[in-house]
Amino acid sequence: MSKLQLNMDVLEEALLGGSILGGGEGTSIDEAMMLGELALKISSPVLLDIEDIDPDGTVVTCATVTCPHRKKAPFASPRAHVRSIELLLESGLKRPAALIPNECGSGGIVNGWLEAAILGLPLLDAPCNGRAHPTPEMGSMGLHLMQDYQTLQSFAGGDPAQGTYIEGVLRGNVKTVTAMVRQDACVVGGLLAVARNPVKAEYLHENAAPGAIKLAIRLGAAVKEVRNGGGEAVTAAVLSILPGEVLCRGKVDAVDRFTAGGMDSGTAYIGDISITFWREYMTVESGEDERLATFPDLVTVFDAETGMTIASSEIASDMDVIVITVSRRRLLLGAGMRFPDLFEPAEKVIGKKLLQYLDL
Repeated sequence: MSKLQLNMDVLEEALLGGSILGGGEGTSIDEAMMLGELALKISSPVLLDIEDIDPDGTVVTCATVTCPHRKKAPFASPRAHVRSIELLLESGLKRPAALIPNECGSGGIVNGWLEAAILGLPLLDAPCNGRAHPTPEMGSMGLHLMQDYQTLQSFAGGDPAQGTYIEGVLRGNVKTVTAMVRQDACVVGGLLAVARNPVKAEYLHENAAPGAIKLAIRLGAAVKEVRNGGGEAVTAAVLSILPGEVLCRGKVDAVDRFTAGGMDSGTAYIGDISITFWREYMTVESGEDERLATFPDLVTVFDAETGMTIASSEIASDMDVIVITVSRRRLLLGAGMRFPDLFEPAEKVIGKKLLQYLDL
């Protein structure tokens, strides 16, 4: 059995690597660090490879769902994360063999750590997606199109002090239940911890992204070694692991920003390069119409001085940045990146074609 004992070094590396694979996703590393540190104070969960568990064992996805129209900082207590798993067990679900996060991003990569630490469950290196993505359906591993699959999703969150705490369990079609959980997040004004989509471990081989968490940890370790050298050193280290290229380096000239679906959206301009975003960076173009990268290609923007990643919600005029891209074919992606219907909402928001550039 190949297992990795999680500790503070691994946590830092996972978050650094997750911020790179997030591709513009803006979850706070500090908030994710606090959640991971709390988990490690309780116990040291283990990270297993997919070959390490029984193919018939049940695996549950741990995630957070935010309200698309939240007006204040989201709140979900550590207790809510654990409660989401407890609710599944109380509903009759057999004790899971392992937990997985919904994505590899700066925050999502630690989803499940606290639940695993408190309930004595292992984590599995097979996240729903090996990069971050803007919609929950993209992290459903293709289950949204399986007519005979009935999802089980439990949620908990809200602020008890404000009288907004709620919890519950829903069963049904993936799209319908996901929409209802998102609506419940709006009722509490922000964020819910969610445990969802139990499947057999064997389903993850072809539909999840096995190995993506260790890839993130490897990226983070490489960044730690060179980050004092600034952006050039960091991007070189990243591209030594993820075969890609530097698209440009320069000052951000302008950012046109708007909110769509509750997520930060718009376009950043760097010389003749334009980068659209809808939470994640979605397209990169040179001049009028030369497409250089298309989601789910990875586009990551680094601060040229510090080497830290810059989220789409933070990118601003006069920043000195380095932009890299890695082809989707070089990434570990889940089944949610293979269904055309899931890209249509992003096309509408950013006003750019995606599907015609993808070989789905």
